[in-house]
Amino acid sequence: MRASILAGTLSLLIVATPSVTPAQKPPDGAELVRLMHDRYVAKWYTTLTFTQATQRRTAADTMVHETWYESMKLPGRLRIDVGAPDGDPIILFARDSIFARSGSHTRPARAGRNPLLLLGFDVYTQAIERSVSALREEGFDLSKMHEGTWQGRRVFVVGAAVGDTTSKQFWIDAERLVFVRMMAPETPGRPGLEDVRFDRYQPAGGGWLATLVTDTRGGKLMQSEEYSNVRVNVPIPESRMDPSRLDQP
Repeated sequence: MRASILAGTLSLLIVATPSVTPAQKPPDGAELVRLMHDRYVAKWYTTLTFTQATQRRTAADTMVHETWYESMKLPGRLRIDVGAPDGDPIILFARDSIFARSGSHTRPARAGRNPLLLLGFDVYTQAIERSVSALREEGFDLSKMHEGTWQGRRVFVVGAAVGDTTSKQFWIDAERLVFVRMMAPETPGRPGLEDVRFDRYQPAGGGWLATLVTDTRGGKLMQSEEYSNVRVNVPIPESRMDPSRLDQP
């Protein structure tokens, strides 16, 4: 999940527009995660598929346009097929690890999780304690939190004090209790402050889906994603989300 963007007609299976009530300010990030979970538990969709128009910056500093086909099985699993369903390469996030197949070669698994999958989706469908533990492991200081405004809406900012724009932090819409922004300092091989934004939220099932995602680093666009052909709560064969079967068509 990470210029012109291919347009698409968004087709959402909407059960009902989720009811929203502005949340009282929780004392810290852990309690905020609890509020997020409790607002949508048993309502949030558990599967999601969509087509993604992707614009991404290459190592040669050029922009390429690709179509990605993505499937989620929540909590914790996201499959990306580049170019076509059963495409090449295939990337799978599962079991706090990253698996990939390129051509006929399946690469060894490497440890790692997708923080956007965690913040945008998993928090509503897995145990609160697991989400809190994972966020701490990802480097967010959940003891730090303040209120702010983002795009004219009240937000909770977790991981930073007022005025701190360089610490690793995530922003949550205070009314809908959905993730809208993540900022992370530069790391080796990834220069510049990273700024990821979830925009154009639409009701989806009993939850929400941001249909535009942008990732900038040092003020430069690194990737943009626009979603179309969205389906929620549709059957996804377990074999498609099984890391041991990536080498099978």
